[in-house]
Amino acid sequence: MKILFVAPRFPLPANTGAKIRTYNLLKQVAKGNEVILITFSFKGINSRIHIKSLEKQGIKVHLVKAEENINPFTIFSDKPISIEKYRSKDMRNILRNLTTNENFDLIHFDHLHMVQYRDCINGKPCILDDHNVESILLNRCADMTNNRFKQLLFKSQARKMVDLEVKLVNRVTKCLVVSDNDKNNLSSLLGQSNDIEVIPNGVDTEYFRSSGHHATSLPEENAIVFTGSMDWLPNTDAAEYFCKDILPLIRKIKKEVKFYIVGKNPSKKVIELGKQNKGIIVTGEVEDVRPYIENAEVFVVPMRIGGGTRLKILEAMSMQKAVVSTSLGAEGIDYTEDSNILLADSPQIFANKVISLLEDSGRAVEIGLNGRRLVRDKYDWNIVGDKLNRTYKEVLNVGQ
Repeated sequence: MKILFVAPRFPLPANTGAKIRTYNLLKQVAKGNEVILITFSFKGINSRIHIKSLEKQGIKVHLVKAEENINPFTIFSDKPISIEKYRSKDMRNILRNLTTNENFDLIHFDHLHMVQYRDCINGKPCILDDHNVESILLNRCADMTNNRFKQLLFKSQARKMVDLEVKLVNRVTKCLVVSDNDKNNLSSLLGQSNDIEVIPNGVDTEYFRSSGHHATSLPEENAIVFTGSMDWLPNTDAAEYFCKDILPLIRKIKKEVKFYIVGKNPSKKVIELGKQNKGIIVTGEVEDVRPYIENAEVFVVPMRIGGGTRLKILEAMSMQKAVVSTSLGAEGIDYTEDSNILLADSPQIFANKVISLLEDSGRAVEIGLNGRRLVRDKYDWNIVGDKLNRTYKEVLNVGQ
């Protein structure tokens, strides 16, 4: 098949959950198909090294210069800011030229944001990979803020997003979502689910594999680790929640614990957490998260906002780490509670479960091993890729 893959951002470096999914699906699609990627180019992001990396995998790349500055009056548009951010005449023109001059079998829109270009493509089946049900994510952000202005802004954006989700999803041949939860939520908006299919997030189970010992560069015992892009509100909120509400309860019993917040672009509030407490280490961006996960006695996911599924959980499970998460944090993953993950939705229960793992290394090891089995059997990117390629063929009515 010849596939046009339309994405809002260049997927390398794969340093966010969204880009990790985009990059790995691209890799899987390119294994047996001809793939052309068209995406926006932002300053300082698309280095030649990264472009060559994709080209070596048989993926041709077309870059469209992005508008770096958002018009502040976009807030008054009838479309959400996150959609308007990716509106571009250049993208429309290049897409029209590409689809006129190249005979594509199928168009893959990565993220809802890019389906606004559906009218540039005529006569070809189109698939949307909807990483999150965006309106739900916006409503959850509104529910978690005490700032009245931000609350009103999030609610306004959510209302606009609902209208647009219904409109845009109905314009594609099939919509892909990351979990049954997202499928149910999106189906309730659309009133049907026939053209929605679950293609879950995945993990490279060979790359994220435990070495069987702690990283020597991180010698502290009783290390608790949280990873993620720290310029994303759900991750920032999770880090603050853990530091302020959960960690003090753990330290009543385990005074020596260290909490690592690992991820790029930490907010001022997160940086301040590290300055105020020597037991909280804010790393900023790291070249490789694996040594930090390896060093963790317990991997925590104290998320209170979010959508889709958390790649960080799949990565930690793949490295045989015991995970304690909120129910929302583990949303969309086919877990078995108390077997391959522990769940807690209040600070005291969360603290108690972390402490129980710190005090019972045997149980922590068992939960980690069970997590590894889960991701190896259900969430390896090769398994996910096979399902995606089958979905392409079904859309095109190619023989099974």
